[in-house]
Amino acid sequence: MEKKGLFYWVIYVLLVIWQLPQYLTALVMWPFLGTKTKLAERHFNTCYMGEKMSGGISLGPIAYVSTRLARSQVAVAHELDGHTVQSKILGPLYLIIIGIPSILNAAFKFTECYYDFYTEAWANKCAKINANQGCRLMFNNINDERNKPLFT
Repeated sequence: MEKKGLFYWVIYVLLVIWQLPQYLTALVMWPFLGTKTKLAERHFNTCYMGEKMSGGISLGPIAYVSTRLARSQVAVAHELDGHTVQSKILGPLYLIIIGIPSILNAAFKFTECYYDFYTEAWANKCAKINANQGCRLMFNNINDERNKPLFT
């Protein structure tokens, strides 16, 4: 396991403070997700697969995905490299500008393709992915190895 230096922890603490509403929400969700498996960690963010999770959600430096979404590197990238970047940019405004509208879009389907909604389209742009004609997420380079499932 890689030991992280002082600079890493200073940046991490500053990011947690900047994203405090999301971080606290993620901690409140933690005990309700059942068994969790760490899938990926990068750019001060961590993605977990939650046994009782249905869908995906990014809250500050923590992203949770369902076992179904965990099979797709592109879905993990959408949460881990997309929404977490939005959270870093927007800080305490993230839940108002991205989080709540995204949840409402998931519930009420404001657009024909879920990923056409502004919250998701911006996350895709941050993660360098897009939704194809069938509303399926793909890395921008169609031949990218990450378009293949992580596990089956």
